[in-house]
Amino acid sequence: MPRDPLREALAVWGCVFAGLAAVALLGRAVPILGQLTSAAAVAAFLVVPTRLLERRGQEPRDAGLRFERWGRDAAWAVAVCAVVLPPFAFAFVHFVDLLPRLPPGLRGWLAPYVGAAHPLRFALPTTLSGAGDLAGRIAGNAAVALSEEYFYRGYLTLRLEEAFPPRLRILGAKVGGAAVLAAALFAVGHLLVPAPWRLAVFFPALVFAWLRARTGTVVSAAICHFLFNLFLLALESAAY
Repeated sequence: MPRDPLREALAVWGCVFAGLAAVALLGRAVPILGQLTSAAAVAAFLVVPTRLLERRGQEPRDAGLRFERWGRDAAWAVAVCAVVLPPFAFAFVHFVDLLPRLPPGLRGWLAPYVGAAHPLRFALPTTLSGAGDLAGRIAGNAAVALSEEYFYRGYLTLRLEEAFPPRLRILGAKVGGAAVLAAALFAVGHLLVPAPWRLAVFFPALVFAWLRARTGTVVSAAICHFLFNLFLLALESAAY
């Protein structure tokens, strides 16, 4: 066990965030670098924790990256989506409909949408290039979901739980301050694209943390994360 797991977790997160922020800033001057920011994030979230685990004689599976029970993990993820996503869709539609009636400054802080949402009116691609773009976004979301969960709910949570052991049991899963702190770091990390509304990812991060604790793997959290992202893409196609 590290002498100061909290300091290690925060230092690792800070270094990764600073590195990705540098890539994002350089991308403003060199557009191709900007296009590589997501790829750099996926690489960092996979490579950095793996190397650090190896230095301590551990493996990725010690941080929850285990695939032998992926069927059960997928079932848990789908079950959570069935509970969470319908009320989220209802709230999303009414929230986006409310936005045009808010002051422009406040609206910009709360969401990237400016019009209204129309349930069941989804904009499916009508061209080959559009279908390719959609497929690329889906594949990209899968890579991002797995890498982020491995980094935040896997490595960081493993270290943070050494400092803050989980003591609260919620629906069969033991969670605590480590899950909340990892969710907060996850939210701040999304400010690489500076937009205050991106901090809202703190709340689904708590769902992912519960899944991680309930199943013992980050695979369940990654599948849920991926499905959440796809669902949001669908909802956003109905907003303007």
